[in-house]
Amino acid sequence: MSNYPVLIGGVGLVKGRIKNIGKAMVSVCDEVKPVIEHSNAFEGMPFKEINMVIRWAEKSVVEPEIGPLRKSKQSLDVATTISLHEGKAVENNPDHLKSLVKAELTKVLNAIGVKYGLCHINI
Repeated sequence: MSNYPVLIGGVGLVKGRIKNIGKAMVSVCDEVKPVIEHSNAFEGMPFKEINMVIRWAEKSVVEPEIGPLRKSKQSLDVATTISLHEGKAVENNPDHLKSLVKAELTKVLNAIGVKYGLCHINI
C-alpha cells in the first residue's frame, strides 16, 4: 500500500504518446490526497487505495471499468479510456492536461460511489 489514496498511471492501446502526462498524473495525485484524507471517504470501504489506469485508445469510453478488489492490499483497480487525439490536443497546456486527468478521476470516483456507496468527493 502506498502513501496515496489514489494512484494514477497510463498505458497506450494505440501507437503514440502524450507529452507531460506523467507530470499531470502526479500533480492530480498530490492535489487529491489531502482532499480524500480529510473527507474520510474511504472509511468503512473494503479498500484504502484506488489504482487507476488511463488507457489511451482510438476512441474514448464513457463508463470507467471497475476491476477486482484486492483484499490483501486493500486496493481497488479501475480503468478509464480516453482517445489519444483528445490527449494530444492538450498535451502542451499543463492546466488542460491536468483537467483532463481530474475529469477522468471524477468519473471513476462517481462510478465507485455508485458501486460501493462512497461519499461524494469534490476534487
